[in-house]
Amino acid sequence: MNLKVLFAIILFYSISSNAQENNNRLSPQELANGWELLFDGETLNGWRSYDEKNEIGWIVDEASLHYNGAKGVDDLMTAEMYGDFDFKFTWKTMGNSGVIYRVRAENQWGRPYQTGPEFQVHDDAGEFNKNSTGSFYDVIETSKDKKVLTYPAWNTGRIRLSNGLVTHWVNDVIVMQCELYSEAWNEKVAQSKWKNNPYYGKSPFGHIDFQNHGAKVWYKDLKIKKL
Repeated sequence: MNLKVLFAIILFYSISSNAQENNNRLSPQELANGWELLFDGETLNGWRSYDEKNEIGWIVDEASLHYNGAKGVDDLMTAEMYGDFDFKFTWKTMGNSGVIYRVRAENQWGRPYQTGPEFQVHDDAGEFNKNSTGSFYDVIETSKDKKVLTYPAWNTGRIRLSNGLVTHWVNDVIVMQCELYSEAWNEKVAQSKWKNNPYYGKSPFGHIDFQNHGAKVWYKDLKIKKL
């Protein structure tokens, strides 16, 4: 092996190691501004399956929460519940997933999407409809300013919910904004698959849920600020 090849290998592993060390960390400014980490990069502490009768099924891989596409694995969600919040996350996927929020997990509801709205996560660059990445899933489409990087690239997402105003970001660009329970929102819901669900989006608080939709997905750098 010549010296150039050896140097390139050492440099690659050094960059990869440094990148992983910078994952799942709060900056001093974030700490001072009230942000919290939801994932320590090493364990599933603070996380549970949607149905606690099921095993978690997700693992820690690449300093990320990872679902490997296996059948019979439940959604993964926070043990804690949140009302108004600002939530940042990083993801990559080989297909379809989603971040569902204000989810209720009592026996009255069978699945997370019965109560919680969803930030769609997909490997779908160039799509801007109401089922594409960053949409208010099946309710409100995204703006055409959105740029999604395809697998295996990482993307960033952000959800902010404050006083009924919901904002979604993809890679630092606002791609969707709406006012819960407004006339416009009610009209959109009435045209969606949730039109006959009286509980959809109604809870003022709930869990944050990562959806298992049968495709490999990774989530990391999970930071939340209660509002």
